[in-house]
Amino acid sequence: MDSPRNKTPTHALSINIYGRGDATLNDGPSHMGIALYEIGASTCTMHHIRNPTDTDFIYDPREQPLEDDPVLRGRCELATFSHEQSERITTLLSAFGNDTTNIPDFGVGNCQDWVAGAVRMLEGAGVLGTGEGEFWRSMINRSAEGMKEACVGSGRKWVDGVELGFEGVPDARFVDGGDAVGRTVGKLRDNVAFRERMQLLMGGTEGKEAGVSERPFYVSSPFFSRSNGGI
Repeated sequence: MDSPRNKTPTHALSINIYGRGDATLNDGPSHMGIALYEIGASTCTMHHIRNPTDTDFIYDPREQPLEDDPVLRGRCELATFSHEQSERITTLLSAFGNDTTNIPDFGVGNCQDWVAGAVRMLEGAGVLGTGEGEFWRSMINRSAEGMKEACVGSGRKWVDGVELGFEGVPDARFVDGGDAVGRTVGKLRDNVAFRERMQLLMGGTEGKEAGVSERPFYVSSPFFSRSNGGI
C-alpha cells in the first residue's frame, strides 16, 4: 500500500523572473530560473545558467531565498509534487544543466532559452503538462510584465515579488543609471541591493561598479540546441 507521503504534495516548481526586462525602456532581458522548493519554505534550489565571464554561460544551481529577493519581479507557479517526485525532478534538472549541449552560446540565446528547454524536457518526462515548454518558449525576450500577463491570462498562478519597490524612472537602464539627457536617476543606480543582486544573478561580481558595458538584448535562436528537442 502506498504511504500518504507518496500522494501528498510536499514540493513545488516555479519559474522566477528577476528584473523588469522591458526592451522598450532599453532594459536588458530579465533573468529567469527554475525554483524547486518545499511548500512553505523560505528558500529554494534555483536551477539556472549565468555568464560570469561575459563570454560563456554556466549551469549554476544554488540555494537562495524563494521570495525575499530585492530584484524578484515575480514567479509563475507550475506544479506541486511529492517528496519522491521532487527528487526525480532534481535529478532531471541536474542532468539537463550539466549537459553543455543544452547551454546556448553567449549572444545567441540566454537564460530564458535554457529555462524553456528545461521546461520542455520536464514536459517530455511527464513532470509537466503538454504545452508547457512551448508556452515558456513564447515568453523569451518578453518583459516581466508581459510574462505576468501571459501567466495570469492562461490560468497559471502568478506571485508578485518585491522588486517593484526598486524601480527608477521609465527611461533609466540598470547598466547606466542615467536618463535620456544624462541626469543621474534614482533607484536603479543608487540602490545597492538592487544593483549587486542583479549583477550576482546575471554573472557579475558582487559589489561591481555600475559602469559596466551594456548587456546585449539577445536574439533567441531555435537552432542553438543540439539535444533539447528544438527549443
